[in-house]
Amino acid sequence: MHPTRSRSFKSSLRPAMGLFAAAAMLSACVGSGSAASGPAGSSSSAAPASSAAGTASTGSGVFYLRAWQTQALAPQETFAWLAPVTISDGQFIDGNIAVPAIYPGPIYVGPQSRPLSDAGVAAIVAEARKDGLLGDKTDFATDSAPGSVLAHIELRIDGLTHELTGPLPAGPVSDGVAPGTTPAYQLFWSKITSINGWLGADLGQGTSFTPTSLGVLVTPPTDATAGIAANEKPWPLAASFATFGKAYGGSVYRCAMITGADAATLLAVVTASNQLTHFVDATGAKASLQVRAMLPGESDPCL
Repeated sequence: MHPTRSRSFKSSLRPAMGLFAAAAMLSACVGSGSAASGPAGSSSSAAPASSAAGTASTGSGVFYLRAWQTQALAPQETFAWLAPVTISDGQFIDGNIAVPAIYPGPIYVGPQSRPLSDAGVAAIVAEARKDGLLGDKTDFATDSAPGSVLAHIELRIDGLTHELTGPLPAGPVSDGVAPGTTPAYQLFWSKITSINGWLGADLGQGTSFTPTSLGVLVTPPTDATAGIAANEKPWPLAASFATFGKAYGGSVYRCAMITGADAATLLAVVTASNQLTHFVDATGAKASLQVRAMLPGESDPCL
């Protein structure tokens, strides 16, 4: 049996798919979020008056939460970062993925999904309110060092959306912190990114999350290493690599978000492929891929 590694923030600091990757488990179940996952640092309201006054419903159907990370790195370095926590339609999607620590590793490993009860949702809302995160303050990162990792949270309750940002916790955070402060933000982040332990009794059985869309990054063919030869597979989509998606991050990479039947077709192929798989399009061009699940509420990763 091979050991496993987490596709977490720390592992993503190393060059992404296609390089000989080793990874580390990130403590407190903090995973990676996509750098293109979405904006942070603002608050908008389209809520009824009762929500704006803080009397928000906690039913799972009107609650959404996403927590992700960003850092000032080349976009291809952060493309595969998944949000460690997404809660949508009563489902907790765990983006802290365990990936086999082997080479060549898989191109795609999907997140897990677990149902979260209304009592669990209510506990999250109560914690956010206790920590002073449902008011006007949204930026808790004013003293963060330039270039440091930022932790983002989008929290939607009955139409009232809070888009928050702050620094990652450097270690355990006490429950006794003052509301509306950076430590209170870090306490909330620590709890939601350890939700399996915090709210385990409110979570149901886990199942594989099947995405309806995929983020796909087409890269130059990965070089074979350590005496392991590359393997080739036909590219299953119609577009050639030269016309696929759009240029990405000022590099030779091409990027697109794939949906519908094409997403299902590609997912079936990439789950049976690895980092040394070279895909060959109809013109004979070869390429390697990075592929990530698109989670509910995420924006186009290619923008």
